[in-house]
Amino acid sequence: MDTKKTGAYLAALRKARGMTQQEAADQLGVSNKTVSKWENGAGLPDITVLPALAELYGVTADDILAGETLRGRPAESGGEARDRLLRLRLRTRFDVCFAGAVALAVLAAFQVAYISLAAWPVSVGLLWIGYVLAAHPARYGDVALDTGTWENLYRKLLIASAVQWWALLRLARIGDLVIDDAGMRVYYAGDTWKPLIFAVGLALLCAGMEWRLRRRAGKAASLLWVPERLRPALRRGDRFLRRTRQIWLAWLVWAVLLAGLWFLADGQLDRALSPWIAQYGEEMVRSGFPESWTILRGRLEADVGLWVRLRQGVVLAGAVSGAGVLAWTLVRRKKRRPPLAEQGET
Repeated sequence: MDTKKTGAYLAALRKARGMTQQEAADQLGVSNKTVSKWENGAGLPDITVLPALAELYGVTADDILAGETLRGRPAESGGEARDRLLRLRLRTRFDVCFAGAVALAVLAAFQVAYISLAAWPVSVGLLWIGYVLAAHPARYGDVALDTGTWENLYRKLLIASAVQWWALLRLARIGDLVIDDAGMRVYYAGDTWKPLIFAVGLALLCAGMEWRLRRRAGKAASLLWVPERLRPALRRGDRFLRRTRQIWLAWLVWAVLLAGLWFLADGQLDRALSPWIAQYGEEMVRSGFPESWTILRGRLEADVGLWVRLRQGVVLAGAVSGAGVLAWTLVRRKKRRPPLAEQGET
């Protein structure tokens, strides 16, 4: 044990905190000569004073006796084993937060009285801890994470965020309260918009997570699962990676928006038909009233015609936009191949 090294270390700690020897002595209940003796290397702090001295300077007793800050110092030996331990610790803590966030979000979505209102904020808190763990791996000793680990973390964050978004929409009330006496139902007028809102939110989550993952893990990373045997081929060209990512994101946005619009139109149609079905029966309403029932046919057309046309419009718009996305995809894939001169062919 080097008393000179310990003394210099104590002097540096005291000066870093802007304290004089007298101020440190007053805090510890000793004389300033005793503090001076420690810092000059003429002696070591007594065992009874050591805990208070360590607390005063914000270090540990082992740091003082060693004359240096031990924690956070990179290991000279066993570096690979240390990195594996830190990565395991990160994944374990992250998985606990992920599992808890998903479980509590699902519980909140069931709308259990009192329990759901308490479960959802706790779920959000666990997810936020997961975001912090993924965004600040330096808390685990600046351990370097490979692309696969980053992808695993962000895919789980996307899943947990999507489940919480779904649970929030289940708990939220949109529009005015409607009491349907004929269908014996109570609902909120804007609830049919929830599928579309969820689809838009999910698309934004996917885009945001993809962008963040690429910034964190590099351009080769993607939320889209890619078999290991295909990864070397995907890494050959950065332009190919960008085009591939843009293509699947475009199809994802198209699919979720189309599904949201369809569920919106279909839900509104079912809601408009429910009082008619309750009064005349589903078979009569679905098959259509006889032609002699002119007044009822006109009223039914007035009630549900808008939503029938909207549903047909969604199908037509989906077909047209799908064809456009398909054509855009084919153009992007055609541009994927480099010219023969770049390939080295003659």
